[in-house]
Amino acid sequence: MIEILMVDDHAIFRSGMRRLLSDEPDMRIVAEAANGQEAIECLRRRSFGVVLLDVNMSGRSGLDTLRRIRLEWPAQAVILLSMYPEAQYAPIALQLGARGYLSKDRDATELLAAIRIAAGGGYYLPPGMAQGSLLQAAAGEAAPAWKRLTEREWHVLRLIVKGVSLTGIGEELCLSVKTVSTYRGRVLTKLGLHSNADLVRYCLEHGLAE
Repeated sequence: MIEILMVDDHAIFRSGMRRLLSDEPDMRIVAEAANGQEAIECLRRRSFGVVLLDVNMSGRSGLDTLRRIRLEWPAQAVILLSMYPEAQYAPIALQLGARGYLSKDRDATELLAAIRIAAGGGYYLPPGMAQGSLLQAAAGEAAPAWKRLTEREWHVLRLIVKGVSLTGIGEELCLSVKTVSTYRGRVLTKLGLHSNADLVRYCLEHGLAE
């Protein structure tokens, strides 16, 4: 069973999605969120097979929420839904780590196919799009260096960018200062950087800073 988190700020759209997926024997919506912050809170409580995420929401946008999800749950499958043109936004979605991008005016059968593909670890784009080059950019060597960081390295990076000292990071993560320093060194090496200032600049340039 593919358990789905539905994130959209329109209650009517969420209701329609529940009705649509209720007829499918292998998937169901088990949680809903009206905005990005609610989605993050849901993910902190449990994992999902797929997150269906609206791009245009009040408060934290869908793209910002996707960035946050990739930071905290790198393996989480996310499909972006939007009224924006696919040719314009699909490459951005994949580069940020989405498993698929669909316009809301697409046929329901395409959405169902996208959910099953994403839940299985694949990538989905609507027929007619140049999938080869886009998927290579999403999953191949062109992927940004930050995607290679482990979950622990991400935690250390985020705290450094917030200005927390190595001692403070160690206290928060229950690690020795020496271990924190080791993680910091790994992060700098993987990103090709040399200092904390470089880390802050890198996160700002890649839209990773909160």
